[in-house]
Amino acid sequence: MVSKEEDIKRRIIRKLIRWNKWGASHTENILKGLPSHLIGEKITKKVLKELIKNKWLLTAMKTNEIHYSLNPEKIKEILDFYEKYCKE
Repeated sequence: MVSKEEDIKRRIIRKLIRWNKWGASHTENILKGLPSHLIGEKITKKVLKELIKNKWLLTAMKTNEIHYSLNPEKIKEILDFYEKYCKE
């Protein structure tokens, strides 16, 4: 059984990899596509903070919103996680 935190992390990583959002290519739509009951939840914010703290996600302030992208310096770790947990 997958925890809520793990599920949110998988959804975010899967989306950013599929959209090819690495480094300077970023998006503010990181939470769109999550189930509505998870958007704005403390657990979702916790997962985002964890991904930023671990330097898997980079942030940029654009158009008064935070934009996110995957850190190209952590490509091996991120792709290993993706291959293990996100591939369908």
